[in-house]
Amino acid sequence: MGRYFSSDAALKVISVLVALVMWMYVMNEQNPQVTYVIRDVPVQLKYLDDSKLALKDPTQQYFVNVKVRARRSIITGLKAEDIVAEANLRGRIEGENLLPVSVNVPAGVELLDFSPREIMVVLDAVVEEQMPVYVDVKGVPAEGFAARTPVATPQAVLVKGPRTLVNSIRRAVVELDVTGKNGVVTATLPVRVVDAKGNEQRGVTFRPDMVEVTVPIVPVSTVTVRPDLRGQPLEGFVVREVRVEPSVVMITGNSDALKNIREISTEPVNISGLARSIAADAELQMPRGILPFDEALKKVKVVVEIERVQSRTVSFSSSDISFRNLGEGLTAVPEEGQFVLTVRGPESIINKADKNSVEIYADASGLGEGEYSLRIRAEVPEPYQVIRIEPENVKVTIQKDYRAGL
Repeated sequence: MGRYFSSDAALKVISVLVALVMWMYVMNEQNPQVTYVIRDVPVQLKYLDDSKLALKDPTQQYFVNVKVRARRSIITGLKAEDIVAEANLRGRIEGENLLPVSVNVPAGVELLDFSPREIMVVLDAVVEEQMPVYVDVKGVPAEGFAARTPVATPQAVLVKGPRTLVNSIRRAVVELDVTGKNGVVTATLPVRVVDAKGNEQRGVTFRPDMVEVTVPIVPVSTVTVRPDLRGQPLEGFVVREVRVEPSVVMITGNSDALKNIREISTEPVNISGLARSIAADAELQMPRGILPFDEALKKVKVVVEIERVQSRTVSFSSSDISFRNLGEGLTAVPEEGQFVLTVRGPESIINKADKNSVEIYADASGLGEGEYSLRIRAEVPEPYQVIRIEPENVKVTIQKDYRAGL
């Protein structure tokens, strides 16, 4: 009986050994161990203290290639996301950090190698900075109105983020459309933070993210500025040109009052006895209740060019004389003659004075047919002045104009 059981146990052991050999044969021949490289396994950055540090480039990704060995059936279904690659950011500093990478593989898979074993991670300090809010006013108000300087409440936002990103921000912006408006416009608007090119900067936070904006829309009018010159230059000198910078200004105030204002004068500018050009800052003389639209505009510059005076004679004939205010159906026939006009002006432009730049005329107001001796007059553009005309009178016959009925 004992011999029977002994042989039975031996058979069982032999059967197990045969089965094991057969299993090993099948596994090695049908599902063998294979070596494989899993590429582009993403590296997870762990334990970053994001209250103090941030990735300088948040879009930067890190990868390793992992060499493993496992049964073919396991390798076939193995993916990059099944492997865990990590880099520990605890205790790191701003700037470049060379970090070791650790890799863990699933059960049944043997880790042989991976590369790179270290990655360079660049960190930025997290900083906060106040940025003023700039209000970008869009559109054109109603005719006769203009938008004054907008006011944002609060006037600044606190921006927080990586130092590089925060430093690239130039301002916080809100946009308000005032098209067709004719009164105060108030709105609560979202804030955007932008770089020097006006591109919205992401990757930062800011507070508040909404601000209240008020834009006064006021009645306006554009008027010329008239310089108030007092006195005359030194004898032998003349004012060649007067310029005001700016020559026109925008004013604001009561709408009815604005309708009656065409120009604004400066405070008096004294040129008495001057023999040289001057430039003087002069305050604007605003009527009561009227203000410059530009609140910073308190004065304008008055430039007075003064030159030595020279005289010049201009010859003309009676045919160059025009006759003004002739009665209807009448014509004037002057006696032939030669005349000399003497003008004076700045020495730099006196040579430009000729009969083409002078209006020479005689006034025939209230005269009927007959012969007359009329005073010759001349009009010259500034800064020229008429000194005399020789002879002073022209003989003229006023008669019916027979061409009038043709």
